[in-house]
Amino acid sequence: MDPVDLFNNLMLLAASDGKLTEEEVAFLAVRAEDLGLSQDDVESAIAGASTDAAELVIPNSHEDRVELLQQMITLMAVDGELADVEKTLCATASAAMGFTNKDFNEIIDSLL
Repeated sequence: MDPVDLFNNLMLLAASDGKLTEEEVAFLAVRAEDLGLSQDDVESAIAGASTDAAELVIPNSHEDRVELLQQMITLMAVDGELADVEKTLCATASAAMGFTNKDFNEIIDSLL
């Protein structure tokens, strides 16, 4: 998956509950660095996540879909709060990517 799209998806999830916690910011900063993103890429993701036009980009390959869902679940849990809007977005993304409830649970289990 394109690193910018992955990061934009994560930023969209983090901003979905209307706040960014310290833990989420730290997670996103590490991910941005790991993905080799520029400051402009990060600023663009922040700006994009704050608009009503922001949409999740669904990866083409199964491996990229698993990676995205793993990253989303990790981000959702990083602050110890599971906001309903975050859970809904994650579940919606999972369904849009073709994962069953069983698949979703197996991915969660693999992260624990």
